[in-house]
Amino acid sequence: MDSLKNKTGLSRKTILVTDSGLGGMSVFARIAAHLKNNSQWPDVSMVYFNAWPEQDKGYNHFKTMGQRAGVFNNALNAMENFKPDMILIACNTLSVIYPFTPHSRDKKTMVTGIVDHGVQLIHKNLMLDPNSRVIIFGTPTTIAEKSHGRGLVKMGIDPKRIINQGCTNLAGKIERDPFSQDVSNMIHSNVFKAVSKIKKTPDGRVYAALCCTHFGYCKDLFKTAISGYLKEDVIILNPNKRMADHAISDYEILSHDKTDTFYPDIDMKVISRVFWEPERINAYVRLLKDVSPEVVNALAAYEWNPNLFEV
Repeated sequence: MDSLKNKTGLSRKTILVTDSGLGGMSVFARIAAHLKNNSQWPDVSMVYFNAWPEQDKGYNHFKTMGQRAGVFNNALNAMENFKPDMILIACNTLSVIYPFTPHSRDKKTMVTGIVDHGVQLIHKNLMLDPNSRVIIFGTPTTIAEKSHGRGLVKMGIDPKRIINQGCTNLAGKIERDPFSQDVSNMIHSNVFKAVSKIKKTPDGRVYAALCCTHFGYCKDLFKTAISGYLKEDVIILNPNKRMADHAISDYEILSHDKTDTFYPDIDMKVISRVFWEPERINAYVRLLKDVSPEVVNALAAYEWNPNLFEV
């Protein structure tokens, strides 16, 4: 995917963040909070585009990659109507699907995916300790494609240091009710499966990479669950934070010759093809209210458009 540094700077920026659900709102909110008080541009528009395809059917429910790519490509074409300067795919599953879409070959708009950020984050930390290992938690689609593992091995990481754990239905459960006991139970179940795959090698630090944007909301639950099984120090790696921070810093590097700092009133839109129940909205208001009140307000006033894109 393209580097953000290739884009020429303009006075107005439109940043579009997409995910299949509400997981990527953490990336959206972190960017908004930064730009509110430290923007290189006086005029900023932000769009959160929920690419979840059907009310009770996500991308993992489609049988083939071709079907997933076709639906996501339709969503990407709809995103272009907002004329974004960049599209951030704040979803590991969609980042894995993206290279299979025609949009990825058209190069209409600059696109960056969170998988790349996850690979870089994991690699940086594994290089700090040669005895360390990483557990990669993701959706079944993300884990099946092995994008993180292939990227790490290509960068010189021994595959024996990588443990993959596909978490069936966990993202959807967090999406619907992030504070439920079911979420805690599913995390403990997946952690148990993951740690059982770790061979008894010399003690070393264990990293847990939360390679689904929904999982970042439950980072403390993951840490507690893993710590209950392993005596080694456990550190959580959250690609959501890295993606948001790099989106901001890359644009600041791009605008290195600009000395002005603006405090814009950001034009903000949240739009979804599927309906979000008030209970679900309220749960994410609780999760995001301390990060960006403006994003919370935009989420509460989201636009429901069943014809947003074709499935």
